[in-house]
Amino acid sequence: MVAGAALLVWLTLPTVWWGPLNVDEELTLRMAQFSFAHIFHVVSTERGGGPLHFWLEHLLLDWWPGLPALRVPSLVFLCLALPGAGLVVRRLAGTEAASGAVLLTAAAPIPVLYATFGRPHTLLFAWLMWSTLVVLRAADAGGTRWWVAGGFLLGLSVFIHPTAPLYALTAFAAALVYCPRPPRQVVREAWPGAVALFVAFVPYYVKTLHVLSDRYGVGTGRGGRTFSGRPVWEDALHFVAPGRHDVNYFTVLAAIGAVALAVARRRRVLAFCAITVAAPVIFFSVVPASGDSAVFFDRYMIPVTPAFMAVVMSGCLALAARAGRLRAPVLVLLVGGLLAIELRYDAHHRDAVRKIHVDQVVEAVAKAPAGTVLFGSTGTSGQLFSSFDYGHPANILDHLVALRVKQLQYVDDDSCERALAFVQGTAPRRAIWLFYAAGGPEVAAGRRASSGEQGVTVQQVKRHYFVVRSRSALPPRELIALGQSLRRRWKHAVPANTRVDELLIADRQLLQRPPRCMPYGELGDPDISPHWPPVKTSHQ
Repeated sequence: MVAGAALLVWLTLPTVWWGPLNVDEELTLRMAQFSFAHIFHVVSTERGGGPLHFWLEHLLLDWWPGLPALRVPSLVFLCLALPGAGLVVRRLAGTEAASGAVLLTAAAPIPVLYATFGRPHTLLFAWLMWSTLVVLRAADAGGTRWWVAGGFLLGLSVFIHPTAPLYALTAFAAALVYCPRPPRQVVREAWPGAVALFVAFVPYYVKTLHVLSDRYGVGTGRGGRTFSGRPVWEDALHFVAPGRHDVNYFTVLAAIGAVALAVARRRRVLAFCAITVAAPVIFFSVVPASGDSAVFFDRYMIPVTPAFMAVVMSGCLALAARAGRLRAPVLVLLVGGLLAIELRYDAHHRDAVRKIHVDQVVEAVAKAPAGTVLFGSTGTSGQLFSSFDYGHPANILDHLVALRVKQLQYVDDDSCERALAFVQGTAPRRAIWLFYAAGGPEVAAGRRASSGEQGVTVQQVKRHYFVVRSRSALPPRELIALGQSLRRRWKHAVPANTRVDELLIADRQLLQRPPRCMPYGELGDPDISPHWPPVKTSHQ
């Protein structure tokens, strides 16, 4: 477990600073600005979901402002999930299987991908692992108290993430199937636990159900929607079993493990793992929904990864057992080979994130004098996780830089209201604007557009970035007007960057006398949405 956590930290810690902000992380940052009561109001009546992670970030960002407060907690929770996962797998398949499953879970590409993502997915994972351990303890040893404790803990997961009830109900049901006693005895022991589970999650879930239905578009559209266009089961397979093909080392060993468990009459273990892995796949395949949040995301398979790895390790142990005296070396070779496959994917992702070159942009901006104004950024989008993309748009680059360069005065003028206090001031300031061009032709056009403006200097950083600085300190209105001129040039040169209109609209409103701001953006923050033009649902 310690080795798994150390490996995980080594793989992911640099991405705390390297990775572009995601629109969901922007939501976290915005929600953290609200009071505890207002956070609860927003999640329970406007957006749905759980308040616990937002409450935690409210405290952390107030105490320790910056990217680490946003992203390091996710890494901590993932490290805390590993011993819980190990203990779950040890109950199911033994100590050797648990040791291997922890290592493979720690290096699994999808958990690694979300290890420094400032959202509640790893918190949910940790909560579910330790809660599942409690209900497995109840299933193994009996006792109503353990069932009640486990059911209540699983039910409380609803305060973390809106998908939590799916996993909580699945874990409880799988524990019932795993229980070795006659069904009537199990019912007598476990029914108070089921009541505790429903008491913990039903009242809050019912309160937020209308918002969640709207947000996920439940009952409209179709089930089985994925980003890849493939069936949910196929995406899910690749999320837990990295490989180019459906039949790969992980899936073959999982199949061998399933057969070995069945032959060894450990069908309860096999049933527990099968139910755990299959539940989210079946749910997202059949439930019709049309919202963005209802697309089958890779992160929805994080909580089932240890159960899948338990079956994979059962296959490894079955093969190693046939090697006689070479059992230990064969087992190490099998687990090491699987780990090497995962690490290849992890290294590729980490290199891709590093090559986005956020560090170099921060370094360039950090040379600015204290008090320099950083305005809203804009740019085009490229390949997923290798550049600024749909979920990590360039219009949030400014916030990422502001979190890392503390001496800047951050004025995000993508919304008139957010820059109103600044434009009403009088003190002259120097300013910086950031532009990003993903493609080659866009880079050339952006260079020509940026260098054609009088009164600014342009620094091109790692080819794709343009750091534009005012040559002198100017009053606020003149800086807004200068930024408007820069953005008009950029729009003409890079027409693919349609979202620059968002900034131009706000600039136009700010330059009126007096400024006339129209409320704009979900929760007053346009960066929360990846859509342009804006897309609204009835809860906004």
